[in-house]
Amino acid sequence: MNKLDIVDFKIINELQLDCKQSIKQLAQKVNLSVSPVHERIKRIENNGVIDKYVAIIKPELLGLKMVVYCQVKLIKHQEELFDEFEKYIVSLDEVLEASYIAGSFDFLIKVVLKDMDEYQYFVKHKISKLKIISNIQSSFVMSYIKCQTNINL
Repeated sequence: MNKLDIVDFKIINELQLDCKQSIKQLAQKVNLSVSPVHERIKRIENNGVIDKYVAIIKPELLGLKMVVYCQVKLIKHQEELFDEFEKYIVSLDEVLEASYIAGSFDFLIKVVLKDMDEYQYFVKHKISKLKIISNIQSSFVMSYIKCQTNINL
């Protein structure tokens, strides 16, 4: 991977704020011409620093008003069980994020749903299908204090 310089970091910051801005607009903000900015973006993308470009939506405007963080503990630490959980959890549309964590639990998953009825269905008919889970502890988001996607460089 090529080393990033201060201009690359400025470009990355700008793209995180608005990836739909034109290269011309971006070039003006970083005080370069269009061609070098385009080349830098391609290099940054090719190095894997930028994984993908996405639209950030407001789930509540789509009727998805419940955000739940579930801490999940498996019955024991065994490679096959971790693999089984991972394979299953990535198949669930309600799950936005899933992470291996250290501590009392093995995984932390972020689930977005319409309401408590849908959460109950999720637990009863989807997540509890896995006999390898020994415990689930859920926390419900009441409101956000800070919610951002950009990493300030």
